[in-house]
Amino acid sequence: MRIFLLLILLLGILPTHAQKIERVIQSNDGVELLSAQGKIILTPLDENVVRVKYLADVNIRPLPEFVLKNDFKTPQFIVKESKDSVFFESKKIKVIVYKEHGKIAFADSKGKIFLQEKENSRVIRTSQVGDELCYAVEQTFLTSPDEFLFGLGQFQDGHYNLKGVTRRLIQVNSQIALPFIYSSKGYGLLWHQYGLTDFNPADNGINLEKFETQAGEKAKVTTTSGTQEIAQDQSVYRGSFTVPGDGEYCLFLDLGGMGNRHLVVVDSVSCIDQVNFWLPPSASAIVKLKAGKHNVQVVCKADNSPTLSWRPYSNTTTFCSPVASNLDYIVFYGPDADTVMAAYRKLSGNVPMLPIWAYGFWQCRERYTSGKHLVETVSEFRNRKLPMDVIVQDWQYWGNNGWGVPVFDSVNYSNPSKFIKEIHDLNAHFCISIWSNPDKNSKIGKEFVAKNLYIPDSKWLDYFNAKTREEYWNVLNKNLFVHGVDSWWMDATEPENDDLKGRTTSLGPGEFYRLTYPLMVCKAVYEGQRAINPDKRVCILTRSAFLGQQRYATINWSGDIGGDWDAFKRQITAGLNYTITGLPYWTTDIGGFFRPGHAQYSDEKYHELLIRWFQWGAFNPIFRVHGYQSETEPWKYGEMVEESIRKILNLRYALLPYIYSLAWKVTDQGSTLMRPLVMDFREDNVALMQPYEFMFGKSILVAPVIKAAAKEWNVYLPKSTDWYDFWTGKKLQGGQTITRETPIDIMPLYIKAGSILPIGPAVQYANEKRWDNLQIRVYEGADGEFTLYEDEGDNYNYEKGMYATITFKWDDKKKILTIGKRKGEFPDMLVSRTFSIVKVSNKQGIGMQVEENVGKIVRYDGKEVKIVL
Repeated sequence: MRIFLLLILLLGILPTHAQKIERVIQSNDGVELLSAQGKIILTPLDENVVRVKYLADVNIRPLPEFVLKNDFKTPQFIVKESKDSVFFESKKIKVIVYKEHGKIAFADSKGKIFLQEKENSRVIRTSQVGDELCYAVEQTFLTSPDEFLFGLGQFQDGHYNLKGVTRRLIQVNSQIALPFIYSSKGYGLLWHQYGLTDFNPADNGINLEKFETQAGEKAKVTTTSGTQEIAQDQSVYRGSFTVPGDGEYCLFLDLGGMGNRHLVVVDSVSCIDQVNFWLPPSASAIVKLKAGKHNVQVVCKADNSPTLSWRPYSNTTTFCSPVASNLDYIVFYGPDADTVMAAYRKLSGNVPMLPIWAYGFWQCRERYTSGKHLVETVSEFRNRKLPMDVIVQDWQYWGNNGWGVPVFDSVNYSNPSKFIKEIHDLNAHFCISIWSNPDKNSKIGKEFVAKNLYIPDSKWLDYFNAKTREEYWNVLNKNLFVHGVDSWWMDATEPENDDLKGRTTSLGPGEFYRLTYPLMVCKAVYEGQRAINPDKRVCILTRSAFLGQQRYATINWSGDIGGDWDAFKRQITAGLNYTITGLPYWTTDIGGFFRPGHAQYSDEKYHELLIRWFQWGAFNPIFRVHGYQSETEPWKYGEMVEESIRKILNLRYALLPYIYSLAWKVTDQGSTLMRPLVMDFREDNVALMQPYEFMFGKSILVAPVIKAAAKEWNVYLPKSTDWYDFWTGKKLQGGQTITRETPIDIMPLYIKAGSILPIGPAVQYANEKRWDNLQIRVYEGADGEFTLYEDEGDNYNYEKGMYATITFKWDDKKKILTIGKRKGEFPDMLVSRTFSIVKVSNKQGIGMQVEENVGKIVRYDGKEVKIVL
């Protein structure tokens, strides 16, 4: 067998030249196009979605399907053939395959090409992982000079527009690799691979030589083995490289493992500069260089093995996966992003509704030390009138039961059913941290070992094994869920440090599955809980993700980030590029995970950062604070900070009717809450260049203040609509950049003309008051529509049709608001209610005013009502 594999490897399969189409075979599922080197398989997955697979002659073991469901119907399609081309058409997308070289182009229903492969850029060659045969695959696509690309998941490199950027897609702390991009040209591209993938690989290496090592202090940091002291020593490397001409180049730094310092200096100018206790292994930067030689310096953690490479910036996009079973990608056409996202979720799984309390505030810190500590903290929130819905227990609640073992310590967390009930009696919910690496020497660990449930020679459970998923859930249920746990915080689900490399899972070599581990972990908990309790919605907070994970009720957060302005700013681009990959629920550690020690409680400069971060956090899909070795409760920072945070909390809770209705659109229509501007203003090039502005739903433009001591802030208002300042009601024309005063209690918020916003009552938790007297704000200047959604809030009856909607429509010309007939019903539904209708104008800025009986009062009993404003 080894001789056979070596022979294949030596001969290789390198169809990098012309792959002439010699035969076309049509079936009910698609079409096969045969060449001497292999075959192209085109499969329509929906009216606007086509899957492309290329299979060479060597038979590689196929991988299981993790991303796509198998319950979709093949849409109608036709195949035509000419002398030079094969035409494959469904209702909303056309594919052209050029016979001479096998190049593929994609066009809309009118025949306008929006994406095409670069000629002769398809690569598929045999390789090997251990004794397992595999392919190395690569495909390059042409991109337009004016094209913007977004997606690939959550990265800490600060890039927003990904065109020309080099990235290495692996799963590590603070980095989530999702091989999906959305283009301003209106298409989505899913690179359907499970292993390490290089995006726009930089192939020109730079020779680096170590110059010196600088000693640093040891720092206490969180690891999967507990709190440890990690040396912060750093090394300096030097080198040089030569580029052929003036222009833009992408420099790519790879440390070979997690680091604490990314510094690349070219000709005495830094182009990559990050510091944190944990940093992903790689980062890149686009730089302008003159032709000729350039000197470079790299500073990184002393135990890293850095490599530096470069590539010219070009109008191409390349995906390259060194371990694959075939070349496989999927093209979606919108052109609007919501259509692409809806199609993606239709094929890979819709997003379940989270419980309504999940859209409130999550109080988290590292860490609470007992059940009593948890209850006292919730009580203090209630006493201080600080709204909150979730309190989170971080690690080490297991005491001496063994590291990562999901069992409560009998000393500090005795009688967990009792203290969790006390939390529930305070109208809060309980989330607990769980890990995928329980101590093998613990009682539970030994049972898992005896059943061969760990990945061999690792500390990680093998969730690719269905038996492991079942046994893990049984342990969680027996030890935690039965006591009333409401939500799961699944930490280190990458698994940490890209640890599938070099491992052998129950499905085969880990290299095939390096990106997929978090998907399988979440599957275990979601399916386990749903099977035994349909009355409590699954709610999972986790640190990593893969395509399709949205179907498991997951929220992702951005990992162990730093607590400074630079880290804050980078979370915005990280979050926007994450949510446009189709996974809608995301959050971050408000204030940063690693914070400035005890000084944080008195440092006014840090207080400003914390307040600004809270303001932005209120417009994340999920609103949550956290901090390492920090007491993150608002009152720990003094009266000014507490009052500022109270105002932000009140704003978030006032918007809950809007947010929960948007959540239904996520579930029912494939929508997205946190929206990069390309989703709503794709044809506005200036809007596309705004990395730190976004839409929250389709009505609210959010422009966070991301600089210290900013007394005013420039905000671009996208064209094609008018906008209203949320705080003052002032009406402004779109298509301009305005300057907004930004005192510490104001983050710029603008409401799109034609919007209808439901504003809820002042509450201390999500379901404290019923929505029987909502304020309905109408922002005139365009026709508008909004659908208010309501259900029971925390079960799956909505899947059986037990919910109600009320649609509001604004006719701007006639100045008539129509409140439509209520549709649907559910137990204990409000039969009648009052709406306070407010038409916002230049002369009426109501901001946080949420009092009842403001504006025109309308009684509503489920029948259509028309109001002239």
